[in-house]
Amino acid sequence: MMRRYARVREKFTGALYRLATWEGDVRDRLRGVHWVLKQLTTEELPPELRDSWQSIMHRLTRYGPELSPDGQVFTDAVTHTMSRIRNSTGRAIATDIYRLYSTFVSTYGP
Repeated sequence: MMRRYARVREKFTGALYRLATWEGDVRDRLRGVHWVLKQLTTEELPPELRDSWQSIMHRLTRYGPELSPDGQVFTDAVTHTMSRIRNSTGRAIATDIYRLYSTFVSTYGP
């Protein structure tokens, strides 16, 4: 099983590292976390973690991209969402990312 989820482990570890060490408030760090987590597909994850991962990904992009009047993307969905949420909401998302990682590690090993 550990080999099967090696890529998931790598991405989760990278996301947690960014969350813990990048500069800025939690919203700044979540932008970096999203970049790592979006490299995964739902099918790569263990079935019992898919709903949590999808919820996190949805909350990171909840407000969608900010569009200019002519329909061009002015601000990507993550940056736009992070500019609109409170720091406390960012902390809640970060907590869920940590819980997802912890559940993965407790089930499949570090």
